[in-house]
Amino acid sequence: MAGGNGLRALPASRRRVTSAGGVVLRERAGGKGLEVLLIAIKDGRVWSLPKGQVEPGERYYQTALREVREETGIEAKVLAPLGSIRYHFTVRDDGIQTTVTKEVHHFLMSYVAGKPRPQQEEVDAVAWFPVPEALKRLSHQNERDAVLRALAQWETKAPVGAQS
Repeated sequence: MAGGNGLRALPASRRRVTSAGGVVLRERAGGKGLEVLLIAIKDGRVWSLPKGQVEPGERYYQTALREVREETGIEAKVLAPLGSIRYHFTVRDDGIQTTVTKEVHHFLMSYVAGKPRPQQEEVDAVAWFPVPEALKRLSHQNERDAVLRALAQWETKAPVGAQS
């Protein structure tokens, strides 16, 4: 019995997940600033950066490129690492309350080719947004921070003409 209130504690477990993804940027048509590629998940309620789990034998940048391509249909190239974020959430796995620690390695990426096409099994929508709108749409502050880090590095890593 937990705390003498008559309730039994649920079985609990912990799990670690490592993912990688990208902040994909491109110049807006007519040279009117930058756009950021975002995905919508959870029936369109959550806007996020494309990312996914690292597969055995993959380096983080390889995962980021693969996940961007799979989730969005966009080909990109890696310009620089942006560091990682770590967060925790709780899920139920077969009735067991599980605390998941997720670490996501982000990379600054530039658009190469392709049209946005959501991965049917995982993504509800894919779209390019001007930076100010992308920052408003992103559902999580840690991803807004990743976009801000990407913008700070963009000029030094992607001189004019180098993003395609």
